[in-house]
Amino acid sequence: MHEAIERGVNFFDTAPSYWDSESVLGFALEGYRDKVIIATKVKAEDEKEARESIDRSFEVLRADVINLLQIHSMKSWQEMTPVIQMYQRQGRVRLIGLTESNPDNYLEVLKAMRTGIYDIVQISYSTAETVCCEKMLPLARTMNIGVIGLRAILNILAERIPLHPFIVTDAARKPKKASVRERLQEAYHQGSLSFLKKYGVETPSQALLKYVLSHSAISTITVATGKIERIAENMAASNGHSLPTGACRRLKEICMPEKYNKEEPL
Repeated sequence: MHEAIERGVNFFDTAPSYWDSESVLGFALEGYRDKVIIATKVKAEDEKEARESIDRSFEVLRADVINLLQIHSMKSWQEMTPVIQMYQRQGRVRLIGLTESNPDNYLEVLKAMRTGIYDIVQISYSTAETVCCEKMLPLARTMNIGVIGLRAILNILAERIPLHPFIVTDAARKPKKASVRERLQEAYHQGSLSFLKKYGVETPSQALLKYVLSHSAISTITVATGKIERIAENMAASNGHSLPTGACRRLKEICMPEKYNKEEPL
């Protein structure tokens, strides 16, 4: 984490359900508080449970103020909002956000966004998942709502979660046909990604991150890694040089030939 901060990373996203992530973050950020933005989440059934969760987050994060407190996966979002607003009035929470990784639930996110209450939404967006481009990203731009891109790499390179609905998986949750990862790696080794080098892209991971960051509605992205050498690689994707529309379309065609749509808004 200190390596990330020294390289310019200033946004850290966590949650009580991410094992001991909050407490590790709280420990690691000692002495670095003035350099970072801390975001965490709350997922509860009622006000009592929510307050207990939020109070514990303050404790383990060792923080007096949480920069961004998000409703995790839209869980009881209408009930959770007044609770977060109470902390906001106290000056302990600065911004209120929503998170949702399942595009099937985006209609509910749109409903919440239109209330004008929320500052940030965190949603899935990648070369393989562009549902948010149709309505959500334009609405975010119109309403000046920040957008955090989620799973720009996870569903593609890590393959921990199957892509839907066009890739059928077996009991082991592995793709039965050529995956995006395989197509992207093949393109990389064949030199088919060389057209991205002029934009500072050297690896498949950087290509995927740069694609998401190039959308004008995206504020930042969350990228998980357990390897310190990945930090420099990931950071290079945020060098300020966005991919033009043509390059984005070409990259998506390589990744998702089945779903490629020349008219899709970027």
